[in-house]
Amino acid sequence: MSLFRSGRVAISAACLLLPLALQAQFAGSKPVTSDVKKGFDAITVADAKKWLGYLAGPECEGRGTGQPGYQKAADYVAARFKEFGLKPIGDNGTYFQHLPFVRFRLDGNASALTVAGDSRRIIAAKNFSLDTRGADIDATVPVVFIRVKGNGSLPSPEAVKGKAVVIFADGPMGNRVRGELLRAEATYILTVVDRVGEPVWNASRGKLADFQPRPVRRAMGNLARSAAETLLEANGLEKDFAVKSVANDTMEVSQGSKELKIAVKAQKEDVGVPNVVGLLEGSDPTLKSEVVAVGSHLDHMGTDGVNTWWGADDDGSGSAAVIGVAKAFSVNPIKPKRSVLFMCFAAEEIGLVGSAFYAQNPIIPLDKTQALMQMDMVGRNSYGPQNGDPNRIDKEEENRDTMRLVGSKRISQELDDIIQDVNQFVGFRFKYDSEDVYTRSDHYNFARNGVPSAFQFCGFTPDYHQVTDTVDKINFDKLTNSAKLCYLTLMKIGNMDRPLKRNASGG
Repeated sequence: MSLFRSGRVAISAACLLLPLALQAQFAGSKPVTSDVKKGFDAITVADAKKWLGYLAGPECEGRGTGQPGYQKAADYVAARFKEFGLKPIGDNGTYFQHLPFVRFRLDGNASALTVAGDSRRIIAAKNFSLDTRGADIDATVPVVFIRVKGNGSLPSPEAVKGKAVVIFADGPMGNRVRGELLRAEATYILTVVDRVGEPVWNASRGKLADFQPRPVRRAMGNLARSAAETLLEANGLEKDFAVKSVANDTMEVSQGSKELKIAVKAQKEDVGVPNVVGLLEGSDPTLKSEVVAVGSHLDHMGTDGVNTWWGADDDGSGSAAVIGVAKAFSVNPIKPKRSVLFMCFAAEEIGLVGSAFYAQNPIIPLDKTQALMQMDMVGRNSYGPQNGDPNRIDKEEENRDTMRLVGSKRISQELDDIIQDVNQFVGFRFKYDSEDVYTRSDHYNFARNGVPSAFQFCGFTPDYHQVTDTVDKINFDKLTNSAKLCYLTLMKIGNMDRPLKRNASGG
C-alpha cells in the first residue's frame, strides 16, 4: 500500500519507491498519522545496519560480560543516547548504572605447564586455557593422552581418575566424551585445538573483597596443538599419536611416563559492568514523573580469544532497535505526556543479572513504570525446532513478517490490545506460541514486580548461541519494524490519561 493518501496526482515511480524503502512496513500496513510520522519515518534500515554493524562487529568482540568489548558497546549506546538528547540518569550523571563484578583471567606468563625432568615451560599465553573461575592451581598429576572419534568410550574409569587428560579428536568429538571423563573423575581436561588465544576475562557478580574462589577439583580448557606435541615428546610418545586415525566411536588411551605440573595464577580485579540508561522527559508537568519503558540486553557471550560469539540477533538486534526508538522519540515534534525510559541491560546471558539489579535498585520507581516493551532477538526469520521442541518446526519462508509476543496478555490484556491496534501501521503477523520463554529475558524482572510487559521475540534458528549468529543473516525490515511497533505502542500508552487496566488475576 502506498503511503500517500488518495488525491495526489502525477507522482513519479521513483518518488513512490523512496518512501516505501524508508518505511519498510510489511504488506497491508496503513500510513501513520501526522502526529507520530516524523519519528516513525526516522527509524531506518540504513541506521540499523550501521548500529548493529558496530555492536555485533569486531570492535565489541561479542560483548561478553566483564570483557573490554562489552564496555565498548556500552560506550557506543551511551553516545547514541547523548546524540538523541536523552537525559543521563545513571551513576554520577552518566548513562551507566554500574553492577559490581569481579573479573578474572589466567596470568598468561605466570601460568605454565611443565613435565617432570623436562626444562621446557609451556606458558598459558597462546598455548593453553583452563577455566578455574578465578582460583589458583599448584598441582602435580599423572597425565594421559586420548585419541577419540565421535563418542568413543573409556576402557576403564581408572584410566583417567585423578589425572590430567589431553584429548586429540579425530574429527568432531561427541558431546558425551567430556561428561564421561568428568564422571570418571579426571582432574584436568585439555582439548587439543589448532590455536589458543591470549587469556580472556571472565566475570562473576560481586566485589573482590568478598570474592572467594572455590578450590579447584576439576577444570577444563584447551591446549594448542604445538604445545600438545611438546607434552607427547616429553612423555616419550611419538608425535604420530596426534594425527593417528581411530575408528568411529572409538577411544584410544596412552598413559604418559612423566607427571605434569600445572601452575596457574589468576589475575583478579573489580570491574563495573553497566546497564545503559537514558530518559526522554515527558511533556505533561504531572505525568512526566511516570515512565513507559523499552529494553534490550546488550551483552552476549563474548570471545575466548580465538572464537567470537557475535550475538547479532541475540541481542544486538534488540539493542539496535532500542537506539532506533530513541531516535524516533527525539526527532518527533510531539512528545508523549509520560517520560520514556530506555534501558540496555548487562549480564542477561548469565542469568538476567542486569535487569534484576535494576529492579532491586530502580532509578524510576517500578510503581511509576506503566509498561515495558522488551526486544530480545527481533532480527531473524525463525526456522528449525523452537526451543528444542521437535514438534514445533518453523520454516524460514513462513516467518519473514512474523513476531512472537510473549507475556503481553499476562498482566494487562489492554497492553496486548494496544499492540494489536498500532500494528495496523506496521503489519506484523503475531504468534503467541512461545510462552515457554517467558522467564528467559529481562522483562521478567519487571513483570514479576507487576509491570505490564511485552517481550518481542522472533523465534529460534540453529544459530542461537553459536558463533554463526552474524549480521549478514539479519532481516533488517523485521528489526526496524520491531522498533516502530515499540515507538507507536509507547507513544500511545505514554499519552493515556490513566494507567493501563490490569487483569483481575493480576497476571
